[in-house]
Amino acid sequence: MKKKILLCSILCLLFLIAGCSAAEKNTGKNETATQPAAENWNTEKGIRELSAALTEKMSLEEKIGQMMFVGIHGTTLTGETKSVLSSMHVGGVILFDRNMEKREQVQALNASVQSLKLNYFSIPLFLSVDQEGGLVTRMKHDAYTAPSAAEIGKGKPEDAYRHANKTGIDIKELGFNLDFAPVLDTGNRMRGRTYGATPPQVALFGEQACRGLRDSGVLFTIKHFPGMGRSETDPHTEKSVVNVSRETILQEDLQPFRQIIDQYPHDQFMVMAGHIRYPAFDTKPASLSPVILKDLLRNQLGYRGVVITDDLNMGAVSEGYSPEEIGIIAIQAGSDILLSCHDPQIQQRTYKSVVQAVKDGKISQSEINASVQRILYCKLKNLMSTQQRKAVYEQIKTNSVTSK
Repeated sequence: MKKKILLCSILCLLFLIAGCSAAEKNTGKNETATQPAAENWNTEKGIRELSAALTEKMSLEEKIGQMMFVGIHGTTLTGETKSVLSSMHVGGVILFDRNMEKREQVQALNASVQSLKLNYFSIPLFLSVDQEGGLVTRMKHDAYTAPSAAEIGKGKPEDAYRHANKTGIDIKELGFNLDFAPVLDTGNRMRGRTYGATPPQVALFGEQACRGLRDSGVLFTIKHFPGMGRSETDPHTEKSVVNVSRETILQEDLQPFRQIIDQYPHDQFMVMAGHIRYPAFDTKPASLSPVILKDLLRNQLGYRGVVITDDLNMGAVSEGYSPEEIGIIAIQAGSDILLSCHDPQIQQRTYKSVVQAVKDGKISQSEINASVQRILYCKLKNLMSTQQRKAVYEQIKTNSVTSK
């Protein structure tokens, strides 16, 4: 009898051990199955999930930094500039002629800026330049200089492709990954910066320019939404108003913008909001108007990519708004990125005010997260390789950085 009891006990023990071993094996298989395969980082779903996870793990200061796009001074990366960029965790830098002397120097400057670790996960920066051609061309003496849009518009649409493609290849060699071009405004009041005076002409040539930049391997920007070709004043220096009907804007000025939004994946380009006022829509400048950015651009046109303001130091918006106010209003209106091109003190004042506004509840965390996810998706998709994206995922997995 005792032998039978002992035998039963041993059998039960063996059964339990076998069960535990099987459970451990099953658990191991489940964990392995839930780990995304490397190829997932090439899919839209995988990259969107990664951008959401990355946003969740970033601090508030890093998130707002991704929304800051700034100009710097000097032709080399000085300690002072490093400190300014690091203090704001900036997500993008634009260079001007003041920064650009010769090709090798620009390449070195861009490489130095890109090598900065401005956020915990070492997400790359947008590095941009205004390289439209004609009047708005940086470093004309040592860079490809396309004719003005107005000159190109006198020829064939494929000319717009060819010049944009050459421009894109050239600036990519200089270390840039984003061009603040092409101009999709309609009219002949912008000193040769537009492709023509009719929406079909601008749409035709503008689409070819977008395609040329896209094929060169750089991101592009359509500007100045919803169109400033009718403005009789220069928004760089003074308040600008376009007094035409809502129907005219919708049917004419928006046509070139609508075409690109309908035809191109939204992660391949940004939309730059201009500072013109359109009383038919709102009394505020477009860059500060939720009616134009949220209702028109997001809801009506269906744009899901990154929205960036034109330079917030321009006279058309800087008069009447302090640096502390303007960034908050722009984000509340629907802008994802704040462009501030010249004064580091103003840049820091804007940055700090936005951080504080989120802490005070003036800007919701959900709005910030939505903007940052759009920015990160664009960067993960276009500026990083599969292996780099996988490395970010591993970093998220193994570190306990939490959003503040």
